[in-house]
Amino acid sequence: MGGDKRKEARIDFYLGAMLKGYKGVQKIRDFSLSGVFIEVQDTSRFKEGDKIDLIMRLPHEKNAMMVKSRIARVIKRGIGVKFVDLSPQHAMALEYCFHVFKHTIPLPAAWGKVK
Repeated sequence: MGGDKRKEARIDFYLGAMLKGYKGVQKIRDFSLSGVFIEVQDTSRFKEGDKIDLIMRLPHEKNAMMVKSRIARVIKRGIGVKFVDLSPQHAMALEYCFHVFKHTIPLPAAWGKVK
């Protein structure tokens, strides 16, 4: 019965990112205005509720940004994180990126129309 609890629409989005304090580049696999899903090799080191700093450079931005996040979900193939304490500048950059890419990446018909 685990239904999808997401409040924000998501798009497929592939981007390398780093988690502060962890080695290597991780892979963001989807993106919403409130968080991302990150594919990680070993999820045993993560727990729901943990706070992490996510470092990423959005395609339209010159510089990388560090976004404070909280782990909302841990599954075998990765972690879902929710953005917390977004600066206005980061929120605007994420919103711009989302709205650009939602029109360029086709969504499965079952997801409905993204507003």
